[in-house]
Amino acid sequence: NVALWNGSSWTPLGSGLNEAVQSASVFDGKLIAGGGFTVAGQAAAIRIASWDGSAWSALGTGMDLPVTALTTYANKLIAGGYFGTAGGVPALGVASWDGSSWSPLGSGMNSNVNALTVYNGMLVAGGQFTTAGGVAANRIASWDGSSWLPLGSGMNNAVYALTVYDNKLIAGGAFG
Repeated sequence: NVALWNGSSWTPLGSGLNEAVQSASVFDGKLIAGGGFTVAGQAAAIRIASWDGSAWSALGTGMDLPVTALTTYANKLIAGGYFGTAGGVPALGVASWDGSSWSPLGSGMNSNVNALTVYNGMLVAGGQFTTAGGVAANRIASWDGSSWLPLGSGMNNAVYALTVYDNKLIAGGAFG
């Protein structure tokens, strides 16, 4: 469920993962994969794992439900998804990894996070949530390092993709 393109052919990364990979990013010089899997290579890795170039390993005890988005922000790995716990601690839909443990970002979201990016120095999350950190945020919100803020009036349906293009935040999804 994960492969590497070397410029001319595809090769598997180790013995792979036992379920779908739904997100990928790079953190601390390692490839990070998130999804619904529970095994990465020969290691138990509950929905999130790192590849160091030769072997897979777990990031703590993982998440209780799938990881669908990954990015880096403020020197931490940020994971988003359907989960309610990260590393055994409550983290509703979004959590940060500092290299040794998971932490929630505020009180999290009331539904899943599908996409993450960094824009104007803030972490931006998109998904199906309608509150972020206890404040109304229709499917898109930004984290300033200490609290969640809505981005305008938000969207009327799910956000599935986020990126920055020409210094502007771009969102894609089922909204209209």
